[in-house]
Amino acid sequence: MSPRPTRHGMVGWYDPKVLLQSAWMLTLSNIFGRHSDSRLIEALASQPQGAFDFAADEVGFDFVSDVGDGFNSTYAIATAVAAAELEVKDAAGHTHLSRGGDVLVFGGDEVYPYPTREAYEQRTEQPYAAAFDAASRRPRVFALPGNHDWYDSLVAFSRTFCRPARGFAGCQTGQTRSYFALRLPGNWWLLAIDLQFGAQIDEPQEKYFVDIASQMPADAHVIVCVPSPQWIYATSYPGEPKYTDATLQRIEREILGRPVAVWLTGDLHHYKRHEAVDGRQKIISGGGGAFLHPTHVPPQRELQDGYTEKAAWPDAAQSRRLHRGHWRFPWLNPRFMPLIGSVYLLSVWFAVSGFFGFDATVCSAREFGCALTLSLHSTLTDPVNGLWLAAVVGAFIFFTDTHVRWYRFVGGALHATIHLVAAFTLGWCGYILATALLPETAQWLPELVIVLACLLAFTVGGAVGAWILGGYLHVSLAWFGRHSNEAFSALRIEDYKQWLRCRVRSSGELEIQALGLERVPRRWRERSARLVADDPRATAPRLIEQVVLRPRADGGYAVHGTDMQGRRYGAAG
Repeated sequence: MSPRPTRHGMVGWYDPKVLLQSAWMLTLSNIFGRHSDSRLIEALASQPQGAFDFAADEVGFDFVSDVGDGFNSTYAIATAVAAAELEVKDAAGHTHLSRGGDVLVFGGDEVYPYPTREAYEQRTEQPYAAAFDAASRRPRVFALPGNHDWYDSLVAFSRTFCRPARGFAGCQTGQTRSYFALRLPGNWWLLAIDLQFGAQIDEPQEKYFVDIASQMPADAHVIVCVPSPQWIYATSYPGEPKYTDATLQRIEREILGRPVAVWLTGDLHHYKRHEAVDGRQKIISGGGGAFLHPTHVPPQRELQDGYTEKAAWPDAAQSRRLHRGHWRFPWLNPRFMPLIGSVYLLSVWFAVSGFFGFDATVCSAREFGCALTLSLHSTLTDPVNGLWLAAVVGAFIFFTDTHVRWYRFVGGALHATIHLVAAFTLGWCGYILATALLPETAQWLPELVIVLACLLAFTVGGAVGAWILGGYLHVSLAWFGRHSNEAFSALRIEDYKQWLRCRVRSSGELEIQALGLERVPRRWRERSARLVADDPRATAPRLIEQVVLRPRADGGYAVHGTDMQGRRYGAAG
């Protein structure tokens, strides 16, 4: 029996500790990643790894990505994945049978917010161990690292997934490297390629997949798992060297020497599928447990290579409705308020300090215009004050999500100005209040007035600043399509979780079921030493859509299935 899983809440991405620790680990991983590639060390230290053979008459595999965030969402998906069979309904109310896979593939970002031995164990392994214990089912487990797994240069990831003698959650593993290949029935192959922060493929990994490709027959059908949907980023940021699908093109043309039938990825925490005219697929399935990402932005209906969007879940209308929750930013992210409150406190300290030491007969700081003039004068004449102002404006410019330079400076400066004006107004109100209550003290002890003004700015400014940031994120996303990650991470939505159940038949037919939970349970209870949902508002797993690919003689694929409205399409015969 596995230990009782630790029940973590959703990661608070605006928690100062999380922000600082994540930034630190990202910085270290980028520095060391440039000078040492752990994939090279892994290849030298591990035993040779070939393709794993699952070429039976029929094999199913589950694909889950972006897991290990909050307990509710992670465990809800884990229990659904662990079930041997599920009867699920589509949007039209038709019932479909969904059978659990022989293989479980994790598609990247297996833990949040950053990888540690304890985080993998508590946030990912314990929920899945409890789920598999309850279901008495043990699929073979494989995992591909995402960017969050790379924050410690794959140390914790390798310990969790690349040690076959250890296993994962009571299940057998096999891989000794961060990449792998599975031979499937019907001349299908699944390849999982590690692209370390979007970098080029390392030489040992390239040789590995070149060798795998040489074992494939000419008419093999290939599923490729990658850590991020570079096709979305390439379309959103055309011409940006950092956001290109050139690596994916090279995988097809030079390493595999054949077109890829299905691209699978996570990284964006939702479900979205694009289809080419010849039936090839590009699928994002990142709903394994992390906070929800929007589907209405970026509006990439057409990709650069001609793929067309066929499905998104939640749909664009639902995504827009969920986006309206940013007015609750302070309550959703309470630990952020002391951080922004401290920024307001220091800004007010410098501003109110400029109110003293002037001829009050010429200008009174009790007048807003005069107070603003004195504060600006202090900023221009006091180097420390000026440096603080520059640091605040620079921080907001750096935070602005855009690749257009003028937009970054204008948007960041405007955002910073709104905060500074709010801080100044609170400081001025505090000054007025303090001088009214302590008129004599203001003459001989101005520091006390400054302290009282700062205290008001800190206590009230924390909520005001958080609310302004929430409004900025809402406007940025709604009007300009920017800050989708920052905006939805602030909302911490644990619902609309999903995964893929795929089945490969000896006939060559590939069935892909996209399954989802609109609302995950919030409450759990123990029953027969097992943890079960105890939330009447939670929803059962449902069929988002079903896609079936059948190879054609011309090299393309005939596609049929059930769409998001529950309507059948294509020819099944």
